[in-house]
Amino acid sequence: MDRSVLRWILAALMALALAFVLSCPYEAEAEIVIDDWEEILPVALPLDYREGGKPLREDRWVLNGKKPVSYSDSTIQVTFETDSVTHKLRSGNHKGKTVTDDIWIARIKIMHVSQLRTAVSYDTYKSDGRAKSTRIALEKNAVVAMNGDYFKVENTDAGYIVRQGELIRDATHNARGLVFDTLLIDSEGDFHVVYAAVTETIEAYIRENLEPLGRTVLDSFNIGPVLVLNGEVQDVAHSEVTKHGDKREGMFQWSTPIQRIAIVQTGHLEYAIVAANGEGERRSGFTMAEFAAIVAERCPGAILAYNLDGGGSAQLVAHGAKLFTNKYNARHICDMIYFASAEE
Repeated sequence: MDRSVLRWILAALMALALAFVLSCPYEAEAEIVIDDWEEILPVALPLDYREGGKPLREDRWVLNGKKPVSYSDSTIQVTFETDSVTHKLRSGNHKGKTVTDDIWIARIKIMHVSQLRTAVSYDTYKSDGRAKSTRIALEKNAVVAMNGDYFKVENTDAGYIVRQGELIRDATHNARGLVFDTLLIDSEGDFHVVYAAVTETIEAYIRENLEPLGRTVLDSFNIGPVLVLNGEVQDVAHSEVTKHGDKREGMFQWSTPIQRIAIVQTGHLEYAIVAANGEGERRSGFTMAEFAAIVAERCPGAILAYNLDGGGSAQLVAHGAKLFTNKYNARHICDMIYFASAEE
């Protein structure tokens, strides 16, 4: 049978399957299945980290108006869910006010770890330049993308930074005494955390837990904290990093209602991005503890959920647009996590 005909038949079958899955959003993650289709549809795995993902095909998108519902091909499947939460603000200038904030969840399954990727603004680690998240996502052919930990911005010379297998910075011992609960993503795409991480504890963790399995660190992130671990909500207000002074409240804004975003591992090569919107200027949004509970509810049994840069930096991008916006404090960003297609 002609290959183009096979592609058309597979695309039609996937569209029907996704329509059924998306009618039951909380079951969508369990229903996502990628078959071994390399012999039918050509793929290029692993992807070259010096390049972006493969160009996306418009006919692979399912849209509701302009909003993405799903994207799928032989190497990646992504579904998008949205709902809202009505809650009362517990702190800030608007304490006691009842607000309604949107929640977005992107659920992702990939064929190969090289499809979980990072990017930096202007493709350089050396400058502080920031760019629109939509621009970076477009340049890299991202199916879905989110902001990272803002590590390039000036005056944040701290943390242990690995991107795409390259050690960019080791400044866990720094003049400001900043210490993070560091997320390590290993070369098989699995998540690990080193609490109150310094060089010595990170190296020991790698030596004891990754090297015996023949694994290395693919990416690392320094902001946190861990929100959910093995399905259990963590006590974020009393995490290890709070022992290192009140600098933590200024950076994480534990008790402040703001936009928040997290990356979650839900299975092997299965992930979710959970984003909670807020108006900005503390008019709405969620505290860290509230957000941890939201992530645990939306991703039951999550292996590890890790908080990334919030407020105006919290951005979720797909199909050329941000899926939510903070009209009071939207920032350009300097680094991004994204998921890419490997289909030729």
